[in-house]
Amino acid sequence: MKINFKSVHTAKDLIISAIVLAAGIGLYFVNTGLGVVIAICGLLMLLFYKGGHKREGESIVLQKKALDVAHTCRDSLKGFLEGKDVEPEVKTNLNGGIIRLEVYYNATVPVAYVQLFDFSNYTYEPATEIVELRGPKADKLISKL
Repeated sequence: MKINFKSVHTAKDLIISAIVLAAGIGLYFVNTGLGVVIAICGLLMLLFYKGGHKREGESIVLQKKALDVAHTCRDSLKGFLEGKDVEPEVKTNLNGGIIRLEVYYNATVPVAYVQLFDFSNYTYEPATEIVELRGPKADKLISKL
């Protein structure tokens, strides 16, 4: 089954958008043109700025983190994602090639969705499917980020 994520507003997004909108409204009385432009920016941020992600069908808001990791960590990460009892290594020393690790996670509710990519022919090609981690396994990986 394919796992899909959609972008959603977080509380932080809404607060930042509201502050920009309020600043635009306040500036309207000082400098009309600048106030209108900043208020429009605040409205556009409110509509389009979405920093969180949700898996379709769930209500947990996730953060996304994408890391370029040293190729020497590939075996430990792939073994960890396959369910083996291996300590995942996340080293950002990029000598000797890279792999990409994309993680959608929520640290308060220990859940993570992880996918590993190989860098080949100037593109990232999926090395694994999206793997769901919950509980201590998710905590172990999140602590390495």
